[in-house]
Amino acid sequence: MKFKLLVLFCGSLCTAAMAQSDTTAQADSSLTTAVRKINFFPVAYYTPETAFGFGIKVVHLRRPKGSLSSDRPISYSPTLIYTTQKQILTAFTADVWRQNNRQHIYGLLEYNDYPYFFFGVGNDTRPENEEAYTSRTVNLTGQFEQRITSKVYLGARYDLKRETIPVRKENGVLAKNEIIGSNGFVASGLGPSVIYDTRDNLFTPKTGAYHQAYAQYFGKFLGSDTNFMRYRLDLRKYFSGVGPGVIALQSMFMFTTGDVPFQFMSPLGGVNVMRGLLEGRFRDDNAMVYQAEYRFPLFWKISGAAFAGTGQVAKYSEDFSLSRFHFTGGGGLRYKLNNEGMVVRGDIATSKEGVYIYFAFSEAF
Repeated sequence: MKFKLLVLFCGSLCTAAMAQSDTTAQADSSLTTAVRKINFFPVAYYTPETAFGFGIKVVHLRRPKGSLSSDRPISYSPTLIYTTQKQILTAFTADVWRQNNRQHIYGLLEYNDYPYFFFGVGNDTRPENEEAYTSRTVNLTGQFEQRITSKVYLGARYDLKRETIPVRKENGVLAKNEIIGSNGFVASGLGPSVIYDTRDNLFTPKTGAYHQAYAQYFGKFLGSDTNFMRYRLDLRKYFSGVGPGVIALQSMFMFTTGDVPFQFMSPLGGVNVMRGLLEGRFRDDNAMVYQAEYRFPLFWKISGAAFAGTGQVAKYSEDFSLSRFHFTGGGGLRYKLNNEGMVVRGDIATSKEGVYIYFAFSEAF
């Protein structure tokens, strides 16, 4: 049985850009003074890939003078982590809301020197195919969204990824350079997105829905090594009144076409998508994922969760089959950090691959 242990005393704060329906301005009261807060979070963790890692995350939250109580805070967050295996993880995020949530700007700049596992491409790759590799990556993301109705945002997203792979398994699949991206890659892509959001809370919703669809074109004229497309449809729904807790449901569909590097193929596994599988345990051009979670209060600021997921990958969408699904499940605890609904969670998840333990900020979906 393989175990993956990740322990964070304080880790990444969720600053992902998600739209949320606003109450009317008439019902809000203005803040009379500006709000600024800086928090320092020490980070410590352990994984078999990195051994021990240590670092710090800084979160700067602010609200300009005269903001409405429904306005989302502006946040800036640098992170620096170093491991005993001499690996480096750095990131800087900026999450900016303007004009009473009518405009949203999100930016991310990362440099990571980090280990991953590659099992091959397809829905039936075997655990013994595992080969470790080290990725050195610079990631840049820019996103802009404009609200067009009280529930709908339209926007665009740009992604740049420059990756080198200095360490690969000798005589492994990646070392043979037979797969696009096995010797590193440059990808530059741009495309539109649309979001429909009726959630009652950005971080821990109890009612409403969140639906997002986007398409991105990665082309040589934008700086990519090859031409390919990436599509994603993410559908989420939240139900309260089911006992003392909340049921959260997610359906996610990912598709790629063209000369796709393996890093951009549709994956299963990770801290948010089918916990219980290593990140990218299965990958191919197309993927479908279904997840369900029941979140319930326990005592004080502690709550619990039970979850399950199923999914599969395929070269072509017509290859999807009821007999090819992978299954995961587990449970965990959440600790409420503040009145805005931010949480830190610890989950234990299992699949036929083994047992995995996760600690992270924010709900999985």
